[in-house]
Amino acid sequence: MLITRRSVDFGSARRSISFEPLNQHGISTTLDEDSEFENESRTERIHEKWNDPPINQWRILASCLAYTLMGMNDASPGALVIYIAAYYKQPYSVISLCLLAPAFGYILSAFACPLVHTYFGRWGSSVLSTLLLTIGYSIICFAPSLQVLILAYSITGLGNGVMDAAWHAYIGDLQDSNELLGVLHGFYGAGAICSPLLATAMVTSGIQWSYYYILLVVIGLVVTVFVGFTFLGETAEKYALEQEYLISDENNNKSQGTLYEAMMNKNTWLLCAFLFFYMGAEVGLSDWLITFMIEERHGDPKKMGIVSAGFWGGITFGCAVLGFVTGKIGENFMVSVYLIVAFASQLMFWLSPSIPVATISVTLIGICFGPLFPTTMLASTKVMPKRLHVIVVGFVAAFAGLGSAIFPFINGFMAEDHGTWVLQPFILILIFAMFCIWKFIPTFETTGMMNLVTQVNLKIRSRFQNLVS
Repeated sequence: MLITRRSVDFGSARRSISFEPLNQHGISTTLDEDSEFENESRTERIHEKWNDPPINQWRILASCLAYTLMGMNDASPGALVIYIAAYYKQPYSVISLCLLAPAFGYILSAFACPLVHTYFGRWGSSVLSTLLLTIGYSIICFAPSLQVLILAYSITGLGNGVMDAAWHAYIGDLQDSNELLGVLHGFYGAGAICSPLLATAMVTSGIQWSYYYILLVVIGLVVTVFVGFTFLGETAEKYALEQEYLISDENNNKSQGTLYEAMMNKNTWLLCAFLFFYMGAEVGLSDWLITFMIEERHGDPKKMGIVSAGFWGGITFGCAVLGFVTGKIGENFMVSVYLIVAFASQLMFWLSPSIPVATISVTLIGICFGPLFPTTMLASTKVMPKRLHVIVVGFVAAFAGLGSAIFPFINGFMAEDHGTWVLQPFILILIFAMFCIWKFIPTFETTGMMNLVTQVNLKIRSRFQNLVS
């Protein structure tokens, strides 16, 4: 069925009324005979909504459920690392290899994501991501040898990387993407809240640490089936057709985006560096939080899961609520504010010996951290050409995963030699590095404070030019 949209242009340079045919992907090509660009075609792409077409509602729900699983995955090592070390009778420096292992999966995902999208479409990448997570959990629940355990964590890292690239590119291209990404990461935070509470409750009651992953296997299987049904129809052919409309750049160059082109763009490396340090701070803090509270603050092991839940609860609140605020005020400005508050809260968490103060401080850090990842992923879809979205998002997600693995690994060595107290100033350095890098990322917001300042400047410049002329 052919859908048309009536458009009216009352600009000073041209006045025209045209009927624009839209294809099934919401893309219209119009020939404006009255414009100064006569006989040149203009391509416009209409972004889908979260509920239009209706199947998007179920796809968003499937994405959120999968991110809940990812949150449970990422938060569980922080609650279990002290018990894993005791089970294998190894120091933290060796057990930290389990935290480093997902980095290899993330690196592989940077190269695998474009290929998976090309040959299997969005359906293939969505199903593969949750399936890889489930396979990793299936191995871990048997508490295999340390070498096999490291391999299993690498598989989960690959699943996380594919999932990040697939759904950040998909949701980032919808209308109200900032709010939707906030909700998506809110579900991630919800999973991360439940994970340390469940894991701590199980192991402190005498259940072997690896049996916690049986629960993740069950959840992973259910989510995989649900994702597979909701993304039916997102085939490789449909993805290829969409790319035909997304590969046009400012010069109407119909060349396919490549990994080399993405790597040659400085914004790619700025985004990678930001999330590299961000994930190092987030996961480095969460993975060693309970160990720090037990060893340095002498907290009750049965109750310290609450501190970790406070951190992830803050992230959930920040994702789900501040995502709406961030888009209204302005992404570029608000990220700087979040980082300043996070720095102050981290300093208070480090210097205060009080467990209640530490709990409040780490919750504030979580609230400020919550909007950072989805906002940065949104930035990657705003400052980069559309033909590079899947490639860049996958590449940025790989560096995020690399940071989430390398820094906790480094933390393990530092904790082994100097004690877990040394982790806190290290987190402060990472937050400061994030603040500096963010200042070099181009302004990409279309609403909010920065846009208001830009509009005022344009009006002042226009009036000044009129006075001069």
